Amino acid sequence: MKRFLIIPAVAILFFITSCAPESKNEGQAAQNETQNAEEVKSAFTLKKQLVSFSQNLPAELLPYEKAEIHAKVDGYVQAVFADIGDEVKKGQVLARLDAPEVAARHAEARAKYNETQARFHASRDKYSRIQNAAKQEGVISETEVIYAKNQMLSDSAALISAEATAEAYKQMQDYLTIRAPFNGIITARFTDVGHFVGKSGEQALFILENPSRLRLRVHVPESHVENIPSADNLKFTVDAAAGKTFRAKLSRKSGSINRETRTELWEYEYDNSAGDLKPGMYATANLLLTRSEESFVVPFPAVVTSMERKFVIRVNNGVAEWVDVQEGISLASGKEIFGNLKEGDTLLSRGSEELKSGSPVKIKNE
Repeated sequence: MKRFLIIPAVAILFFITSCAPESKNEGQAAQNETQNAEEVKSAFTLKKQLVSFSQNLPAELLPYEKAEIHAKVDGYVQAVFADIGDEVKKGQVLARLDAPEVAARHAEARAKYNETQARFHASRDKYSRIQNAAKQEGVISETEVIYAKNQMLSDSAALISAEATAEAYKQMQDYLTIRAPFNGIITARFTDVGHFVGKSGEQALFILENPSRLRLRVHVPESHVENIPSADNLKFTVDAAAGKTFRAKLSRKSGSINRETRTELWEYEYDNSAGDLKPGMYATANLLLTRSEESFVVPFPAVVTSMERKFVIRVNNGVAEWVDVQEGISLASGKEIFGNLKEGDTLLSRGSEELKSGSPVKIKNE
C-alpha cells in the first residue's frame, strides 16, 4: 500500500520542479522589460551635413600621344634611321622604302598630265582665234565656234583629271619616306632592311609615344560618379617612385558607364616634361569626393544590423520606432545613412534589437 502512495507524490514533485523555471523565466523577462523602459538612453538630434571622403583607386599612366606607324604602300625597306629609345622630331625620317613601280606610275601620270596640258593650251588658242575671226560677219560659222569652245572645255576637264592623278601618284611616292607624325620616343621597332611591308594587316614598322604629357586614367565606380571632385587636382603614387607623391589635373570624363566594369573613366593630365614617370606605369590615385547634396551621418553604434535588416531606432513621443536604412560612406565620425528620416528626428546613439519597436523609452540628448 505504501508503494502505491509514493508514485503520486513523485509525480507532484516533478510537476512543481518543471514549472518553477518557467515561472522564473517569465518573471525575469518582465523584470528586464521594466528595467529597459526605466533605463535612460542616450540620443541625438538628426541633422544633415555635407559629406566629403577620399577613395584610393587603381589607375594607369598612358602617353598623351601614341601611334603605330605603318607603311601606306607596298615596298621593301631600303633604309632604317631610327631605333628603340631614339628621340625624334615631327617630320623626321624614320625609314625609306623602295618601290620602283610607284615611281614608274608617277612618271607615267606626270607625262600624261604634260600631254593633256599641251592639248588644252592648243584648243584654247584655237578657240581664241576662231572667236576673234567670228567677229567679222560671214567668216566663221556659229557651229564651228561652238565646236571649238566645247573642245577647249573638254581638254580643260581632262587636264584637271590628269593633274589630280599625277598628284595622287606623287603623294604615293612620298609615302615611300616614313616620317614621324609628332615629337616623341620610338618605343618599339618591328622592321629591318629588306623587309617587305605595306600588306593589309601587316605589323607596324614603329611605335612612337610622346611621354612629355601623360594621361592618368581612373576608373571610378558607378556609386561614386555623381559625386563632385573636391578639387581639380588629384594626388597619386607609383610603386617605382616610393615615397613620392605626384599631382595630376582633371581633364575630362567619359560620360558613360562601362557595362563590364560598372565604372566611368575619368582622365587626368600630368606634365611629365621632366621625365619623372614612364608611360605604362600603374598608379594609386587618391580621389577626394564630395556629395552633391547633404546627407545624414550617425554614430556607428546607432545602426543595428540583423540577419533580415539594417535599422536605426527613432524615438517619437517616448516610444521606440525601428526605421530601415541603407548605408552609404563610412567616415571617421560615423556612417552615412539613407532612409525615411528627416532633420530634427531623435535617434538613439546606440541601437539594440532588444529594444522592440513600440516599447516605451526614456532618453537624454547628448
